[in-house]
Amino acid sequence: MEISEPSRVQALVQGLADEYSRKIILTTIPKSKSVEDISKENDIPLSTCYRRVHELLDAQILLVERIIVTPEGKKYELFRSAYRAMDVTFDGGVMKVNAVINEDVAEKLKRLWLTMREKD
Repeated sequence: MEISEPSRVQALVQGLADEYSRKIILTTIPKSKSVEDISKENDIPLSTCYRRVHELLDAQILLVERIIVTPEGKKYELFRSAYRAMDVTFDGGVMKVNAVINEDVAEKLKRLWLTMREKD
């Protein structure tokens, strides 16, 4: 999928350029993870990890795959990268990103969307 909208391209390039954001994206491609797990696995300070995860969510680079409620009532989210691969190209003075959607996430979102439509 080609992304050429300037604001989306900018968000993707910024996410790839930042070391912590890049680590977060890479660690959430194969499997969804909590912020705490991402922080521990990548040696990212927890507060920085929360901030970067929210930035990546706002940029739609990360998605909430699942929300879990523990028996104690604590709620936490599991995050997964929306993309499996990205290439940045320059074409005629325009920066473009070619992205491969992380299919597991796409399928789950499609299924959720269809479920929501059936309820209407």
